[in-house]
Amino acid sequence: MKKLSNEAQNGDYVLPQPTPEPNGVIGTTYKDSAPDKIAVINLPKGAPNVLMILIDDSGFGQWGTFGGQTPTPKLDRLAKSGISYLRFHTTALCSPTRAALLTGRNHHSVSMGTITELADGYPGCSGQIPKTAAMFPEILRQNGYATEYIGKNHQIADWETSLSGPYDRWPSLQGFDHFYGFIGGETNQWQPPLFRDTTPVEMEIPKGREGRRGG
Repeated sequence: MKKLSNEAQNGDYVLPQPTPEPNGVIGTTYKDSAPDKIAVINLPKGAPNVLMILIDDSGFGQWGTFGGQTPTPKLDRLAKSGISYLRFHTTALCSPTRAALLTGRNHHSVSMGTITELADGYPGCSGQIPKTAAMFPEILRQNGYATEYIGKNHQIADWETSLSGPYDRWPSLQGFDHFYGFIGGETNQWQPPLFRDTTPVEMEIPKGREGRRGG
């Protein structure tokens, strides 16, 4: 990623970035007028792709990457080409762990002390991630990256999951350009209630698979 400004290096980096002061000149006629340049943020040459995979409900002994018993050569190859973090904190629950991963903060500090269906009025447990806790994809997006969220999203308070919204805490308003997946804790494996951004996707269930579910 491109080098951060002096403000960012000093800990004063904020989102969204302040609108730059206009430098265009409006004169009496076009001859003594000059337009400003429109700022377009582009990634620098050689900027890395960022791929993050979170596997729900999986113990340390299951997956090959980082020491499990099941061979996963392609995942191993991906891991070796990236950065390995050795002190990742898991909360043993999917919603809080995902919230901590996406924000880089303790799950209670972003109001995700438990899964969203069990959210309540206790401090740190409302299931409503505050807008003051920027998601890392928002930082990537505002620095020129295209971002997408695919798969399970279990980060929306239960009473904010209807088709009428509000959509403030859906992925497409948390730094992701696009979202394709489901929003609850579990779903039907053959006819999942999928969304493209905030629009439901119609799925046909295969014959003989009616009523079967999976996490």
